Amino acid sequence: MRQWLMNRPIASDTEINYYGADLTQFPPRVREWVMNTQFTKDRMERAFMVNSELRAWWSDDNNVAHFEASYTIAPRYAGAGTRTIWGQNSRYNGSSNIFQRYGEHARFYTFRFNWDFSQLVENMLKNDPMYAEIIDFAMQLSDEIEYDWSNFSEYRGQVRRTPGKRYAICAGYAEEVMEKALRLNSVQSVQWWKTPGHEWNCLILTDGRTLYFDLTWFDNEHINYDTGEIYLRDDYLWMNITFNKEIFDTCVGYSGVSYHAIGQLVAERKK
Repeated sequence: MRQWLMNRPIASDTEINYYGADLTQFPPRVREWVMNTQFTKDRMERAFMVNSELRAWWSDDNNVAHFEASYTIAPRYAGAGTRTIWGQNSRYNGSSNIFQRYGEHARFYTFRFNWDFSQLVENMLKNDPMYAEIIDFAMQLSDEIEYDWSNFSEYRGQVRRTPGKRYAICAGYAEEVMEKALRLNSVQSVQWWKTPGHEWNCLILTDGRTLYFDLTWFDNEHINYDTGEIYLRDDYLWMNITFNKEIFDTCVGYSGVSYHAIGQLVAERKK
């Protein structure tokens, strides 16, 4: 099973205090960049530097993490006692065209939002047994099904089975969910939604909540069109299994169309 949170917090909840900067507000890949690439111990503790400190913050648009270091020039060096700032232009960027691509919905795609949302997911997995049961179900199906890229251009087709593996596009993913979701204790009914270009589900839970559920995009598989290589991202796309309809409706796939917002209910099964 893939790592289920690309931005999963460190195993310990202990604060990462790195030269005075609390790095727990940033994803592990940013921390690694800071600690192992940009502001390494060797760079922070040179002979002429004392009292080194690091400052970290999100940019106003929440899509870039900024960092700068400072130190005091050590005795016996020119300018001893002077406080000096360096690295103030260090940036860890998200997608450079994120606001142009997503327009008014860009706030749901920023680097900061993805991090905060992963923390919300982490909390729900710990404290919401129904949600946790369904996520386990979603991850299991994601492991069992591989996106059927040979049928991608047609946007149609059911599950294709070969020894030891099942292949599907969105219709096949939705079909599998329709067939199996009612086995879960948490699910009272399952719906099948579609547009001319995509298909997904909604799960109505036994406590009355609606969980918007797009297993295809949650699975987060990709293809290199130049080489034909199929690969998995190291995370799931959490926005595609959520109780928040506004967030779900902003998810953009394939050609950039926000399919979820214009979907129609075509079938429902109940216990």
